[in-house]
Amino acid sequence: MSHGNGDARGTLEPDRDQARHTANVAHNVVIKFKEMGLPPDLDPELAALSTDLGDLWGAEKRLSADLEGLVRSPHDWEAAGDSLLDLKASLDHIAWHLKSVRRPLNKIARFAYREALVGQDSDDNR
Repeated sequence: MSHGNGDARGTLEPDRDQARHTANVAHNVVIKFKEMGLPPDLDPELAALSTDLGDLWGAEKRLSADLEGLVRSPHDWEAAGDSLLDLKASLDHIAWHLKSVRRPLNKIARFAYREALVGQDSDDNR
């Protein structure tokens, strides 16, 4: 498997650009909700949500690259097996984050809908 930038010896180097983009996505999620007034008591959920969404964004990019790698791989069974293992690792990563993101996403979504109702009530009382 080759998640990262490898050299000719097959060693793995971190993909710093991808890590930076993933961190920026997560940071933008935090900024969005903090600017909207998400209360501090939901900070643990926001941290989990932003991390999972950032990692899912990055994993989608990795999955796409792995799928392209499968299609472009040499026509031999070892290369196909390697590509399939890369795909499995990407899918396992996505599955973990999909499970992890549900609770914080639902909690913040419930908060968002409560706030929307409060806003509607205050508009109705004008």
